[in-house]
Amino acid sequence: MIPIINTSATEQQGFTAEQKAWLADMLIKTNLHMALGSSSQAKESNIPETFWGTPVEDLCKEEKRKYEKHVLDIWDDIVKSNDTNQILEGLDQFASRHFGLFNVAPASIGYMVRMRIPACVLRGDQMMVLGDVAENIAGGYAHVTTRGSFQFREIEPNRILEMLGLFYDSGLSCKGTGADSARNITCIPTAGFDPEELIDLRPYAHKLSHLILNTRDYQGIPRKFNFSFDNAGTTSCVSDTNDVGFLAVNVKENNRNVEPGIYCRLILGGITGHHDFARDTGFICKPEDTTEIADAILRVFVQHGDRTNRKKARFKYVLDAHGFDWVCERIQEVLDGYGKGTRLIPLSTEFDAPRPSINRHGHIGVHPQAQPGYKYIGVALRLGKMSPEQMRGIGRIAMKYGNNDVRLTVWQNLLVPHIRDEDVDTVIREIESLGMTTSATAFEAGAVACTGRWACKLANAYTKEDGNAIVDHLNGKFELDQPINIHLTGCPNSCAQHYIGDLGMIGTAADDGSEGYNIVVGGGVDDDQHLARPLCGPIASRDICKTSETIVGNYLKSRQGNESFITFVNRLGDAELKDVLLEPL
Repeated sequence: MIPIINTSATEQQGFTAEQKAWLADMLIKTNLHMALGSSSQAKESNIPETFWGTPVEDLCKEEKRKYEKHVLDIWDDIVKSNDTNQILEGLDQFASRHFGLFNVAPASIGYMVRMRIPACVLRGDQMMVLGDVAENIAGGYAHVTTRGSFQFREIEPNRILEMLGLFYDSGLSCKGTGADSARNITCIPTAGFDPEELIDLRPYAHKLSHLILNTRDYQGIPRKFNFSFDNAGTTSCVSDTNDVGFLAVNVKENNRNVEPGIYCRLILGGITGHHDFARDTGFICKPEDTTEIADAILRVFVQHGDRTNRKKARFKYVLDAHGFDWVCERIQEVLDGYGKGTRLIPLSTEFDAPRPSINRHGHIGVHPQAQPGYKYIGVALRLGKMSPEQMRGIGRIAMKYGNNDVRLTVWQNLLVPHIRDEDVDTVIREIESLGMTTSATAFEAGAVACTGRWACKLANAYTKEDGNAIVDHLNGKFELDQPINIHLTGCPNSCAQHYIGDLGMIGTAADDGSEGYNIVVGGGVDDDQHLARPLCGPIASRDICKTSETIVGNYLKSRQGNESFITFVNRLGDAELKDVLLEPL
C-alpha cells in the first residue's frame, strides 16, 4: 500500500519524500513512467516526473534528451540532415549515434558510420556491397573494428539515405552501434567449424541482436552494453572483456543434481578500461535460454542503471553498488515474470571440464576445420584497414570458394572458411593478388589500434600510423617464437583495450606537448587473464619505436627459456619492471 498521508493541520502540501519514492518505484515496476512522462495527467495528479524511476530534474543532459524525445523518434532529423547536407550536432548528434551515425568533426569531415554485424558473420555478397559503399559513398576505405564489425568514414550528410537504403536492401544495418546501445554482439570467429568447439552459439547471438533492435526499451539504455558468446573453441572473442559473456562449458558428473552436458556459464561485469574483467556468477544456463536471460539482464540494467552520472552509468557500477548476488536475484525475478520457467542454475566451476587451449594466432593463416577436407584461412590486415577492391575481392572469394561466408574478428582481421583442401593454394594466391596476406609475424598478427587522432576528436595520438611504424620497426629487429600483442588506443576510453595487450599504449601529451603514449605491460585475456601494469610514460610518439625495441629486447635477453612475454612480465614485481624492461640495450 501507498504510505498513509498525514492529514494534520500542519501537514506539508503534496506528497512527502517517502511517498514520492514509493510512487517512483511503482511507476518503474509498472512502466507507467513511459506512458505518463511529462504529461498533464502526471502533473495534475502530483505524481513526480520520472524517467525509469529517476526524477527528471536529476537526469544528466543526455538522459533528459532521451526523456524528451526517444532516440528512435529522430528519423525526421536524419532526413533533414540528408536533405540539407548539414551534419547533426549537439544532443541531436548524440541521438543519431543510436542509428550508427557519428559526427567526428573536426578530426574527420562528414559522418563516421559503424555497422552492426551480429556474431561477426557476413555473406560474401554483403562484403561486395560494403566495398561499393566504401568506394562510392565513404572515403575510399573501411576498418574492421575490435567488435568484429566495420567502420566507414568521410560520408557526406547528403549520402546518408542512399547508404541506409543499400544496407537495408542487403540485409545489413548500422542501428544500435553507438551511444547508449547494446553494441555489436560478438562470437568466436570459428563458430560452426571449430574442431574443438562445444556448441555453435551463433543462432542465439543473432536472436539476441534481433530482440534488442526490436525492443524499444533497449534503445537509449543508460550506457553502452556489450554481449559475447564464446563457444569454447580454439580462437578467442575476448569474452571476459564484455559486460555479459555466455561461455560454453561441458558440465561433468556432479553432486548438485545438474544433468551433465553442454551449458553456458554466465559471467558479468567486464570493462577493462575500468580495470575489471567479467567474473563468474556461479550460474550456468541452457544454451537455448541465453537470449531470454540476456533480455532479463538488459531489463535489470535499464531499471537500475545510473541516469544521473555518465561516469557511473555502465553495468559495472550496478554490480558494484548492489553486488553480484543481488543482480542475479533481480535477473531471476525478471525471468520468473516472463513465466517460461527459465532458471539460472547454480553450479561451481569445479564441475566444468577443462577448456581446450586457445591459439592466440589462430585467426591468421590456414587451419583445419571440423569438417574433413576443409580449411579456414585467416587474412592478416594491417590494423584493420581494407580498400574497396580488397573488400569486394574477399566477397568474390567467399562466394566462389567458401560457401559465401566471411567472419570478422575482434583482432581487426577476417577469416574465409569452408575452403576445400584442393582450393587452398588458389585462394591464397587470389588473396595475395589483392595486396593482403595469410601470414604475419608475431608482432603483426596481434597488433590492434583504434582510429586515433587522424579521425577521432578524443584521441591524443596517431595510433594507426604509430602502430604501423612500431610493427615495421620491431619486425626489422626481432624474430619471435612467442606472440606479443600490441594495443594502441588514443585515449583512456580504451577502444583498443590497452589493458589486455602484452604491450598497451594509451595516447597522451608528451612533456613537450606533442603526441605521446603511456605504456602498460603484461595484459592478457582468456587463459592469460591479466590487467596490464604501468611501465612508463609519457613517451613522445617519435620515440615510441625505440622504447618498444628496448622493452622487447630486454624481454628476449632476460626471459627463462621460451617464456612468453606475459609470463615473464608478471613474475616481475612492480619495482623490477622498469629496471629490467627499460635497461638500455
